[in-house]
Amino acid sequence: MEQKQINLSELERMFDELAQQNWTSSTQFLSQEFCRSLAQECQNLYDNGSFRQASIGRGATKVTHTEIRGDSILWIDEKNATPLQAEMLSILQTLLQRLNQSFYLGLKRFETHFAWYPPGASYDKHIDNHRGSGARKITFILYLNEAWQKEHGGELSLYHPENESKLLARIEPQLGTFVLFRSDLFPHQVEKSFANRLSITGWFRDDAS
Repeated sequence: MEQKQINLSELERMFDELAQQNWTSSTQFLSQEFCRSLAQECQNLYDNGSFRQASIGRGATKVTHTEIRGDSILWIDEKNATPLQAEMLSILQTLLQRLNQSFYLGLKRFETHFAWYPPGASYDKHIDNHRGSGARKITFILYLNEAWQKEHGGELSLYHPENESKLLARIEPQLGTFVLFRSDLFPHQVEKSFANRLSITGWFRDDAS
């Protein structure tokens, strides 16, 4: 099922780039039609109140600080997945297997959610692993914003692992743009958005639970 949506030659190019610089992005990895369908599903789920305000930290230390992290999220899991979400989960499982084959990462699972940033929201600079944990190995992001304009902001800013004030890349959240990067290496932030900003975000992990 997932082979219909994946551009395998583009995936090979992405893996070559990931091997060279520990991050990569592509506008050709998944079909625009599939991404457009995911965007519509995200919109519908947000409209019916399925999203919850995102928090920072983990466990008993979880807190909500909208001035630090302003998005709302909806976790996607196999048990409750719609057919379209199940197709995305299948694609991610294929990607996990191919990452293990190419990079010997020992990935066991992934976690993923829809993310919705309303106008005025952002996410301050951070690393994707929780303090004291290195379970997240590869971060992935699929952007779901058609006709995104530069004045809408909302870019992903990726910073140098050894100098977090040095900007490496600024990626616009255009529909179908797919990003992979090493979760443990790159400080990154979501710039303030001036329009509704939709994505699917998650992490490939080396822990089994």
